[in-house]
Amino acid sequence: MKSVANFIEKNSAAISASGIVFGLIFPQFAIFKPYLTFLLMTILFFTFIGIDVTQIAKQLKRIKLLFLIVILQLVVLPLIMFFVIKLFKPADFLLTALLLFTLLPAGVASPAMTGILNGDKTLSAVITIFTHFIAPITIPLFFFILLRKIVRVDYLSISTTLIELIFIPLIASEIFKRSFKGAVKVVNSMSKSITTIVLVLLGATVIAANHSFIINNPWEAIKYILIAFPIYLAFIILPFYLTPFLSFEERISVFATKVFMNVTIGIVLALQFLDAKASLALTLAQIPWNLMIFPASMFVKWQKNNLQNKKAPSKGANNKQ
Repeated sequence: MKSVANFIEKNSAAISASGIVFGLIFPQFAIFKPYLTFLLMTILFFTFIGIDVTQIAKQLKRIKLLFLIVILQLVVLPLIMFFVIKLFKPADFLLTALLLFTLLPAGVASPAMTGILNGDKTLSAVITIFTHFIAPITIPLFFFILLRKIVRVDYLSISTTLIELIFIPLIASEIFKRSFKGAVKVVNSMSKSITTIVLVLLGATVIAANHSFIINNPWEAIKYILIAFPIYLAFIILPFYLTPFLSFEERISVFATKVFMNVTIGIVLALQFLDAKASLALTLAQIPWNLMIFPASMFVKWQKNNLQNKKAPSKGANNKQ
């Protein structure tokens, strides 16, 4: 059993992406479509179990910094990307999907990704929780301000759905941690494997629900994947350069939490409130998500080299003096 769990954890990115293949081969997975909300809540429940909310509460003393980061991630960057995307005059369903994509809160895997990039993991965990709290406000607000003439949605229902998706698993995880302290370590050790398997089922379900469109329009599906790449790259570069007042490690945390966003929430929202093709665009956007650790690592290495090169001349000048 342990060997199976270890295999899943080591290959979680590839296994998660396999849901797309399963959905194409077995369109019967579409029968799980009514249960997507439950599947997402299951993923969030197991993820929140691994986050120490009491430790994160201590970081709330830096409320001004967190407020600035949230404004950057959930207001400034979505606005920039929205107006850039509009220049290309995409179809309405794609514009709405991409706006939702830019508004998503930090992904629950982002602290781990931050650790790989040698950033501030604690700050990433705080940003993750904080953006999940604020997203139920910003997502319906942006849709009302920017898209009310293009798409009609129930803004209150979006907000309510987000609150349910986020707060029910969060509260349930805290109750579980206090009621079953002895089981927390065991559940934590299995959580990544469980969430990976659920992600496979979720991905397969969404792809199966759009099976006929993908089969009949394969190049259109590939286009959705390619469109996501420059947005991810922008989310690596822009947050880093827009936060020069932070330490190097904190700047990594800011861009990592934006790049490794919670796309799964977007998929569920798109299925419930937007066009079916919008959910497909977001599902396919998860494929580049799995690959972004590579350009992110290269970017961090490049920035470190730049810092070292800037420091080197000053040291030489001091020696001459």
